[in-house]
Amino acid sequence: MNSYIGTHLDDDSININRGSLVIPDKISINLQTAPMPYISDINGAWNTNATWLNGSIQDVPYSLSIVTPSVPVEWNIVRTGHNVSSTFNKKLLGLFVDANTLSENNDAGLEITHYLKLNGKIDLVGKSQLIQKLNSDLDPTSSGSIERDQQGQKSIYNYNYWASPVGTINSTTNNNSYTVAGMLKDGTTTTPQNITWTGSYNGAATTPITLSTYWIYKFQNLSDVYANWQYVGQNGSLGVAQGFTLKGSGTASANQNFTFVGKPNNGLITIPIAPNNLNLTGNPYASALDAHAFIDANITSTTGTLYFWEHFTTNATHNLAAYQGGYATKTKTGSTPPVSPAGISGLGSSTKLPKQFVPVGQGFFMVGSAIGGNITFNNNQREFVKEDNATSFTLFKNSNLTSNNLTPEEIHFSNNNDYQVANDSISKVRIGFTSAEQYHRQILMGFMNENATSAIDSGYDAIHIDEQPSDMYFLNSGEKLNIAGEGFFNVNTFYPLGVITNTAGNATFTLDAKENMSPSQNVYIYDNVTNIFNPITETQGFTINLPIGTLENRFFLTFKNTTALANSNFNINNGIVIAYTNANNTLAIQNSVVDTTVESVVLFNMLGQQMGTYDIKNQSQSNIQLPINALSAGTYIVKIRTDKGDTSRKIIIN
Repeated sequence: MNSYIGTHLDDDSININRGSLVIPDKISINLQTAPMPYISDINGAWNTNATWLNGSIQDVPYSLSIVTPSVPVEWNIVRTGHNVSSTFNKKLLGLFVDANTLSENNDAGLEITHYLKLNGKIDLVGKSQLIQKLNSDLDPTSSGSIERDQQGQKSIYNYNYWASPVGTINSTTNNNSYTVAGMLKDGTTTTPQNITWTGSYNGAATTPITLSTYWIYKFQNLSDVYANWQYVGQNGSLGVAQGFTLKGSGTASANQNFTFVGKPNNGLITIPIAPNNLNLTGNPYASALDAHAFIDANITSTTGTLYFWEHFTTNATHNLAAYQGGYATKTKTGSTPPVSPAGISGLGSSTKLPKQFVPVGQGFFMVGSAIGGNITFNNNQREFVKEDNATSFTLFKNSNLTSNNLTPEEIHFSNNNDYQVANDSISKVRIGFTSAEQYHRQILMGFMNENATSAIDSGYDAIHIDEQPSDMYFLNSGEKLNIAGEGFFNVNTFYPLGVITNTAGNATFTLDAKENMSPSQNVYIYDNVTNIFNPITETQGFTINLPIGTLENRFFLTFKNTTALANSNFNINNGIVIAYTNANNTLAIQNSVVDTTVESVVLFNMLGQQMGTYDIKNQSQSNIQLPINALSAGTYIVKIRTDKGDTSRKIIIN
């Protein structure tokens, strides 16, 4: 609006007026330095006034407001030209990091709402994270880097699936490709070191660590064939959001600490996925990825399911056939623990469950939908959620801060709490199946109310992609599922199960867990062959001797015992009469139950295999006649479904 010239003031408008200061020697003219931007003055702690230019006369950036003392000022612009360290969460409108190091300690979050220019280094110590939401830019001319630690399996035999939160450092573009050797460092010591690489099978706990380049692979937009794994090695190029495999060094520590070093990824990232193909991808950001928001963004191009590999701690071999490990599954309904895929030992187990927030550096598989498209990442999928919250079902860690003897400012400058996630209130049941050879599969059903239906819903239902020699799954519209997202809970509904047995003998159905359901709610496995509702609890399973083979529609998950058809007027012995006439191959059904309608009839063999379904819409309830043709001699089960419940009877065909 105006300009100072000595002791005069020039009007910068079209009027070009000049005024004189009344008492020139009483006027002090200084350059404005705050709040646009705050500028560091010396090396020091963020919340120390002396660290900042003019710190003696102004509050430090991200202080509490003088208007509303409980609310922090989130629109500061900050420029650091010195080594500045911080131990608390902060949100800034803009940040310029020059040739210095800004250290975020104490597992805290650094959020930039609009603009980041990174020419120096941001050191995200421990579980600290850099968060940029929608409309937050990383200046592509930035020439600096971040450092971020992450822990993987230590075993020389065990894979982790990784995805890098950084790309190659340059001053022209963001979201750059990278090599494993270029961005992954040995994080055993405070200063990251270059990893020593070997072409042999085994890594070693040397200083710095030695890792095998033999086990670095990717799987990019190809069909589900094991031979489609592509060798990368430590110097092969990987694109942004492309995942890779890596084995450990054999360190004596509980886990191997690695450090990612490079230019942080930010904003919109897309990678192609063709119909029904697999893609090993992963979290490409230096903050947690909200799996639910990510699934929603990719519901058209993918099946909406994430698959996470875990090598079990009992694995001690490089031999594929002897591997102990498996894929855990995640949808918006919930998750199931890892189960070994076909082609490996099937030994070992894990109860680890993927949660809503995918950690920094974590890789996972996705499957293309029937139409495919792009897998899309964006900043609105990012949140500040720390890895040590993974053991909490809700991924929410309560604050360990108290107000005892602490001022509001002291609490503010100590706060490192992460994003608060609402408690999961969805009702769920986890059903287990243990085969005769002791293989265990867990499947999950969640009642999502208005968010899902009884049909196949992408993002809620997980297609069964890793069938085992002995296995169990839900059946829905011809699809096999290991996670089923249903609509509203209905105690009367029957949910068909598929069972595969590779060895004859005793198999057991178990209730592995009930979540957010009444303790008094019963759970049953209904057997079409015996017409028995078998109760299962978290302490008592249902064991039955099964032959080798595939049994579909013999067993059902249900929540109410309807043996008596829930009707006091119904006599199970005399109310519905069934007779089969071999002379004319006809099944006759007479329904004499008051106010009860037979709706459908299904025929099963003694293995529980469905042999036929019969429509009775236009038949008299008192005399239903169904032709039964082309069946071999033997014993069969007739299941009759009515509007009051079900009943089953045996018939013999000669």
